Formats: sequence, structure tokens, C-alpha cells
Amino acid sequence: TFWLNILALIPLAKILGDGTEELANAMKNDTISGLLNATLGNAVEMIISVQTLRKGLLDVVKATLLGSILSNILLVLGTSFFLGGLIGSSTPYGKHHIIHVDEYEVSRCTMEKEQMFSSKTALVNMAMQLLACMTCALPTVFAGSASNPASTLAEREQEHQKVVEVSRVGAIIIMASYVAYIFFQLVTHKKMLTLDEGNDSDEEDDDSGEGGLSISWSLALMTVTTVLIAISSELLVGAIEHVVEHCHIPARFIGIILLPFAGNACEHASAVRFAMQDRPGLSIGIAVGSSTQIALFVVPFTVVMGWLLNQPMDLVFGSMNTAVMILSVLVALTLVIDGRSNWLKGFMLCTAYVFCAVLYWYMPPPLE
Repeated sequence: TFWLNILALIPLAKILGDGTEELANAMKNDTISGLLNATLGNAVEMIISVQTLRKGLLDVVKATLLGSILSNILLVLGTSFFLGGLIGSSTPYGKHHIIHVDEYEVSRCTMEKEQMFSSKTALVNMAMQLLACMTCALPTVFAGSASNPASTLAEREQEHQKVVEVSRVGAIIIMASYVAYIFFQLVTHKKMLTLDEGNDSDEEDDDSGEGGLSISWSLALMTVTTVLIAISSELLVGAIEHVVEHCHIPARFIGIILLPFAGNACEHASAVRFAMQDRPGLSIGIAVGSSTQIALFVVPFTVVMGWLLNQPMDLVFGSMNTAVMILSVLVALTLVIDGRSNWLKGFMLCTAYVFCAVLYWYMPPPLE
């Protein structure tokens, strides 16, 4: 059941990618369409988190959310940069790409290719990512400083309750920051980000949008596909214990690497597909935007839902997990800050993700 549901996500990801492409052509705004794709994709993580919270598996929830952030800013973005920088284009020069070859011949694979995207949008997303890292790092430090090895069991429970209270207040503050982030993108600076992407003069996108689905039909297709993905992901979660027992795969590796990889298959396929079509703005909007939504909305959402379900969910991810998340965001920030991408940048991000996967495979069983 576990592997069958992973395979079932592949055609669903293809359908969701089709719906996103039709929506992008109809709206002619990569920022909004990428934001919608990330939102529908993250609905899967939200459903899985609520179901896992009800069972009291708080460590699994944290591992899955951390894995979703890592897979988006390292694996999805890295694969998009890597393939987008190698796949050939129909012309040597375009609004979002340039091939530094004097006599360019159209081919499936090319050299000297560089893609260009909006550095403003990418930097806004990465700044919000750093804010999310701070809100996870500080409660972790607070929990470590507040703990006393010589305290009694009652005192330790009281200390943990303080950490939970700090996390709940912090979750509300983070969600307010996410609302401000959405308001910035869709209301106060919508035109600035759109002009920075160059969507006002994209004649090719205008032509490709003719004869496609309308905005309402595209949204309906994406919504139905997301519901099917959520059902498949629910069955996937139910088969984890069987896989751990019979396949001897570490539970933490499943939670941080395999489960987010399957849950983010739709974003992964869509982002890579748009990068190969020389639309890096939409690709980054899906990859980095999805990671930002998880860090700023889904993580505090699970804390609030744990509050409602009477589960002591907090923002303490452990020193190891917090260090991995902060360093991953810093690596991604240094690679998107110039607004250009190539295959080497993508290879570096994928290498970082593979190293994290090896790290969590060999990490001892007790979760921090």
C-alpha cells in the first residue's frame, strides 16, 4: 500500500501541473498562480498533520513539517535549477533565459545556459523563511535554558507547559506575519512584483493561454486533484508502521525524507516542469513559496490545532533539526540572491539535500 500510493501521486501531480499551467495562462501572473499551487499542495500536509496530531504522534508531525521545508528549498528548487539550466530552449535569448553561445542550434540539452527570475519575490520569500527559522530556534533555546536536570517530575512538567505556552503565543504571531506576507504579495505590492517578473509584456504566454481552461475550471481541476492527493496521502501514512517493521527503514527517515517527498510530488513535478519551459519565476514561486507557507502557516497551524485538540504541540524542533533548517535556508538564500540560476546551483542544492538524507538515515533512533 505504501509504494502503490507513492506511485499514485505521480499522475495526480501531472494533472495538478496541467491545472496550474492553465491557471497561470489565464491569470498572466506567476506570483498569484504559484501561490495558489503552493496553497493547494500544502493542504495535504495540513490534513496529514491534523490526523497525526489526533493520534498524539507529535514527533512525527514535526519531522514531516521539517522534511517538507527541506524538500522544497533544497530538492525541488535544486532539481528545477539543474534541469532548467541543462534543457535546451527554442531561442538563444528570451525574457527569462539566455544561452551564451554564438551560433546556437536547438537541442534537447545545451551548455552555457542561464535563467533569470525576479530577485525581489525570491528575497521576500527567503526573508520570511529566516523569520520562521528564528521562531523555531528561539523556543528550542528557551526550552534548553529553562530545563533543569535536577528538577522533579512536577517541575519538569511545569517547565514544559511554559514552553508550550510560549509556542502557542508565538504561533499566533507567526500566522499574523503570514497574513501580512499574503497582503504584501496580493494587495499592496502586487503590481511591483508583477512588473519585476516582466509579465506585462509576455506575448508568448498570451498566445499560449488562448483556447485553454478558464480560471474557474482551472481552480476546480486543481481543487479536485488536491482532494485525491490528500486521500492517497492518508493511506500512505497508515502504512508507515508496516514499512518500518518489514523494510527496516528508520522511522525518522520516512518522516523527514520519504513522506514529504511523496506529499510534495505535485509541487516537485510542477516546479520542474515550469523550469524546463523557461518560466523560473513560477517555478521558484511554487518551490520557495510552498516552503514559506509551511514554515509560516502550516507549522503554527499545527500548534494551534494541538491547542484545540488538547495536545502539547510546541515549536521545539531540537538543536539538530533547527541547525539543519537554518543552514539550508542560508544556502538557498545565497543562491537566489542574484536573480539568476544555472545547473551548478541546482546541483549544489540537490547535494545538500542528499547529505541531509544520509544524516537522518544514520541518526540514532531517539528523537531530540
